[in-house]
Amino acid sequence: MGRVVARHVWLGPGHWLSPGALAWDRDGVLRSVARPQRGERARDWVLFPGLVDAHVHLQLEPLRGRRPRGFVDWVRAVIAARRELPPAALRASAVRALRALLGSGTTAVGEIDSTGQSPRALADVSLAGRCYQELLGFHLDGAAARRWCRTRSLAGTRACPGGLSPHAPYSVSRALFAAAVRSGAPLSIHAAEIPEEQQFLHTGKGPFRDLLAELGRLPAGFRAPGVGTVRWLDELGALRASTLLVHCQELERGDLARIAARGAHIAVCPGTIEYFGRTAPPVGRWLAAGVTVALGTDSLASNSALSMRAELRRAARLWPHVAPATLLAMATQNGGSALVRPGLGRLRRGSRADFVAVAAGGRHTDELCAAFVHGEATLVATWLRGRPHAAARSRRA
Repeated sequence: MGRVVARHVWLGPGHWLSPGALAWDRDGVLRSVARPQRGERARDWVLFPGLVDAHVHLQLEPLRGRRPRGFVDWVRAVIAARRELPPAALRASAVRALRALLGSGTTAVGEIDSTGQSPRALADVSLAGRCYQELLGFHLDGAAARRWCRTRSLAGTRACPGGLSPHAPYSVSRALFAAAVRSGAPLSIHAAEIPEEQQFLHTGKGPFRDLLAELGRLPAGFRAPGVGTVRWLDELGALRASTLLVHCQELERGDLARIAARGAHIAVCPGTIEYFGRTAPPVGRWLAAGVTVALGTDSLASNSALSMRAELRRAARLWPHVAPATLLAMATQNGGSALVRPGLGRLRRGSRADFVAVAAGGRHTDELCAAFVHGEATLVATWLRGRPHAAARSRRA
C-alpha cells in the first residue's frame, strides 16, 4: 500500500488535479485518484502516467561495422546479426533494454519477440504492455502457415500478455497473415515503411523480390497482389481495432480514411525516422482524422538509445505544430490503447500504479507538459506497480 501527494497530477490533455493524490493497494493497483485529504502536504512534483513504448525490439543490439546504405541492406545486416547471438545473450539484451527504458520513465512496452526469449526478460523486470510473437515466412502456405502460427504461441506474462506480429507484407505470406487473423490475437505489423515495399506489392519487382529470392523465400509462380500495403491488409482482414500499424511513412491515397474507418492504430518511431533520414509523416493530419497515434523507440539497431523521453524530444522537433500535451498523450494513453491495454498510460482507479514524478519547479500547468516533453524537467522517480525505481532518481531526459 502507498500514497503520494503532489502539487499537480496530469490526467490527460487539459485535465489536472492540482493538488492531487494517488493511493494504491498492496498489489500495486490504484484505488484512489483524488484531491488530498485536509492537512496533507503536497510535494513540489507533477505526476504523469508511466510512458508507454508502443513498439520496441528489445533483443536487437546496435549493428557492428559500417552503417548499411539503404533499408534493404539494413535488413540483411539485422538478419545476420540475429543469427550470431545465442538465446542467453538475446535474453540478456532484452533485460538491459527494459532496464534502460524503465530508467527513462517507461513502464509499459509493445515488444516484438523474434526468438521466444522476451517473456522471461519481461518477468524479470515486470513492465506491463504486450509481447507480440513475430511471424516470418513469405514462403509458407496452407498447413505450414497454420503450424507456424500455432508454434509462435501467444506467449507473454500476466502483466504483458501475448499478441502476434506478422512482420510485414514483404516477409509474410497471404496464408500466414490469414492464420494470424483467424487467431483473433492483437496484431502489430510493420506497414508502408518505404517506397520499395509499395513497389513490391504493386508490381512484384524491386529489392524485396531480390532479397526474398536470395533467402530462398520467394515461392514459385509468385504474383503480387497489385495493391498497396494498407489496402492489402484490409483485404486480408488484418486491418481492425486490435491492429497496430508501425511506421506508415508511405501511405497511399485513401489509406488514412481506411485506417480510421477500421479503428486501427499507428505507432511512429522518431529515432528511426532520424536514423534513416526520412521525412516526418503527417501525424497532425492522422490525429485530426481520428486515428490513435502512439510513440515507439523501435530498436538499438535503428536508434541511438532506448529512451521514451528522448523520443518525446524528437517528436517535438519533428511535429512542432502538435501540442506538447498531445505528444505526451501519444507517449502514454495512446500507447495503452494501441496495445489493446487501455488501462495503461493512464492514472485512474483500477489501473496499475505506474507513474513518474518530475520536479514542478514552480511551473504552471500550461508549462508542465512542455517542460516534460522537451526534457527540461528533472525526473525524480518512476513507480512501477507502486514501487519506486531507484535507478531513475535524479536522471534527466
